Amino acid sequence: MESSHSSHTHQPRLVWHMTGIVAASIVITMSVAACNSSSPGKSQAAGTVVVPPSAQDLQQTVINVIKTVQPSVVEVRGQGNQGGSIGSGEILDSSGYIVTNDHVVAGLSIFAVQLSNGKQDPATLVGQDPQDDLAVLRIQESNLRPINIGDSGKVQVGEFTIAIGSPLGLNQSATLGIVSALDRTASEGQNGPATALVGLIQTSAPINPGNSGGALVDLQGNLIGVPTLAAANPESGSAANGIGFAIPSNRVKFVSDQLIKYGKLVNSGQGFLGIQSVDVTPDIAAAYNLPVKSGVLVSGFANDASGKSPAQTGGIKTGDIIIGVNGQAVGNSGDLASALLSQSPGTKVKITVARGSSQQTLTVTLGERPANAQG
Repeated sequence: MESSHSSHTHQPRLVWHMTGIVAASIVITMSVAACNSSSPGKSQAAGTVVVPPSAQDLQQTVINVIKTVQPSVVEVRGQGNQGGSIGSGEILDSSGYIVTNDHVVAGLSIFAVQLSNGKQDPATLVGQDPQDDLAVLRIQESNLRPINIGDSGKVQVGEFTIAIGSPLGLNQSATLGIVSALDRTASEGQNGPATALVGLIQTSAPINPGNSGGALVDLQGNLIGVPTLAAANPESGSAANGIGFAIPSNRVKFVSDQLIKYGKLVNSGQGFLGIQSVDVTPDIAAAYNLPVKSGVLVSGFANDASGKSPAQTGGIKTGDIIIGVNGQAVGNSGDLASALLSQSPGTKVKITVARGSSQQTLTVTLGERPANAQG
């Protein structure tokens, strides 16, 4: 990430850090000149590298994608009373709308965008959605080249990915990787804008401070995600190499369309259970003599977008410990958010709870997550 409230140079302030190392390589065939025994003492020139046509085609494809996408990727800088930030963004249309991460602009008031040709423009903040960590800026330019937004629902593990942005302020940098996994859930921590981001694309393409808000594209040059987080090594606390996360392009489009039209998110489109909760740990279980050592303890209820709690309507009670959703184990609130936010409002889900010494499975119809709340 880019910002810290202490220095406000947008170093990682989240529980996930920006990092990565290129993890993709191409096997090539080496042709080495034979030793010349008749000419002892004379050095031989290094052999040439014979690159298979398929590798040449892949290399040229990567070059073409980067050249095509770079004009649609910008550098975003922000300034405020507590310092500044640097990040990246994508041009959404020719009229100057640009999407980036909310944590790149949060708490700041003056913004500037640098285009791929080096031209700098002042930008205005159109709208923010902290829970999705997305924001939209606008610059007064014409003849801009918008990025082509792909269908992240069709992304497959193993696809090549290219991340383009301004890591460490090095604008228009490109890194190569693959899609490592899909549907990841990550938290930006108690001090971060989003306590749970779901459906994330995991990639090995290196993501560093400044990449946030940039472009993760496929080999057709389609935007499939917005790089947002990189994992931290739980043992050392340092950035974990080659594990980065991007908000999927389908969610980016869903949110940015509303930010442009309304200036805020008015419809989350995400399922909502409507509880207040505490994660159960072995220590908490021992201290309060709970029947299970993990799960989500219901401590109260919260209203959905219509003003009611689907959990309470569905028979869940204060003191219940949620241990499963649709047969899948739930160990903490992150597991629960992943299971619920990926569902559409109106979906019926099976919630398994530990209630006293027994377990029960209840059917709950999910509501819609309010635009300013997690679920």
